[in-house]
Amino acid sequence: MLRPVFIKVLRLILLNRLNHDYKNRLMIAIRLFFCFILILAVPATVKADCDAWRFALGYSFLNNVDELKDSYKNLSKDAGDGNDIYNTSINISFQPYYQFENRWRAGAGVGPLILFLGDSQHIQVPVNLTMGYSFFQKSDYSAYFKAGISYHIASGDFYSDSSPGFYGGIGFVIFKTKRVHLGLEAAYDAAEIALDRASDQADHEKIKTGELTFYLYADF
Repeated sequence: MLRPVFIKVLRLILLNRLNHDYKNRLMIAIRLFFCFILILAVPATVKADCDAWRFALGYSFLNNVDELKDSYKNLSKDAGDGNDIYNTSINISFQPYYQFENRWRAGAGVGPLILFLGDSQHIQVPVNLTMGYSFFQKSDYSAYFKAGISYHIASGDFYSDSSPGFYGGIGFVIFKTKRVHLGLEAAYDAAEIALDRASDQADHEKIKTGELTFYLYADF
């Protein structure tokens, strides 16, 4: 029963909007990907008293996902379609980073997966690259801040464009063992997506889907 829906979503991802603007978005995504690979290629010979590579995995909450869903429902209704839109997002983010001896850190983030199914479909994946600085590394509790750039890779029935934006966050590690850290993070993400034919605006409706993001994670 769900197979035709997922086939439709897959076709939406692969075939939708293969125009000049879409190619530009694709090139931005490819550049971000290779920047992420460069981060992974930091020489392993860098000496560090800390744990060096850490891999954070956890639950993310983006404050404007419901606003995006409501916009899709309104746009679908205005287009003469049904407005049954289901949020089937997977709120998991992966954020690897490298912790240097001098307390600086370099990292990247992927996720969560925002996925709407129903009378209209939409898929969106935020990605980011950041540099940061850690405090109190040797203590049982530590803190950090990070800043960089974010971009939301997206496609959908009413999706028009994506704009990169500033990404900044602060976090606290609240539990530590030698191998596992548990932490909380709050971040601001200025990256935007634009939707076509917004019912309440003349041109595009722009949404900062993850304008305020909360992240509960464990890193290893």
